[in-house]
Amino acid sequence: MPSLVSLPSLSCLALLYSLHLAAPAGSPAQAVVKPRAPRVDAAASFVLPFKLVGGLIVVQHPTLNGKRGDFLLDTGCTYDVVVDQAAFPKSQLQVSTKRGLSAAGSIPLFELPITQFSWGARHDHPAVALATSLAAMRAVIGPQLLGLIGTGLLLPYEVVLDYAHRQLILYPLDSPSSARPFTRRDSVAFTLQKGWPIVTAFIDSVPVQLLLDTGAQDNSLDADFAQNLRVGTRPTGSKRETLLAPGGRVTAQRAILPALQVGTRAWRNIPLVLASPVHYQSGHALPYQGVLGEAFLRQEPLVSFHFGRRQFYLLTPRKP
Repeated sequence: MPSLVSLPSLSCLALLYSLHLAAPAGSPAQAVVKPRAPRVDAAASFVLPFKLVGGLIVVQHPTLNGKRGDFLLDTGCTYDVVVDQAAFPKSQLQVSTKRGLSAAGSIPLFELPITQFSWGARHDHPAVALATSLAAMRAVIGPQLLGLIGTGLLLPYEVVLDYAHRQLILYPLDSPSSARPFTRRDSVAFTLQKGWPIVTAFIDSVPVQLLLDTGAQDNSLDADFAQNLRVGTRPTGSKRETLLAPGGRVTAQRAILPALQVGTRAWRNIPLVLASPVHYQSGHALPYQGVLGEAFLRQEPLVSFHFGRRQFYLLTPRKP
């Protein structure tokens, strides 16, 4: 059976979850805003180089409002683009009615009108970027980190992650179909819930909703959910540590999950992090109980998120 391996953390700390940017459920002013697909012209695929920092995908050198920097590819973020508020003049920022969520709690947000945004040869132009402090993330990813690219910007594409060649390849879904330099093999279906790509997996016979999160290094599981599992199927382990999350640090526990069924694959002895659940300010739970992070997503050197078909694919390169 496949087995997930543990990976080194970012410096001395690991990113716990990614920045869960979604407006909290509650009053109309705070209602969850569904991600909006940006304007995309029907053109050929394009390629963006990336570097791996602790296994996380950092797209190099997109430009926003004339500022060039690195952007973390983060499917745990439901908005188009999120930027570090410290990188832009305060006069350009407007207080947002939305608040972000992280494992460390609620995070204040601002809005930044976008006058220009380009990544690679593309010039997709969302109207606004969300802005918040990314200082904790910059400390471990690097000072060039300007922001995050979320699922809101990825929805019009099949997003191919080529780990072997450090390339992000995006195929517009509304462009004429062209031959792909790969074949699709195993796949896992996901749904988009409030913009998050979520798969239904099974621990023993118990269903568990897991977020496919490129912005998380570790797999993780809600500690309360884990405690309610049958003895023998629960994660085991007692190593506690302090992990880094946007908005602060949190206490978590390293553990091993004996078995997890994801699609047609049965995984054994899965390293993960047990942490307290994250809730909306209203007290409502998020629509998932855990995260499949880099340790799961990078099981093959070539994979893709097909947002049209709602499938996560393992890919095989075609021979020249």
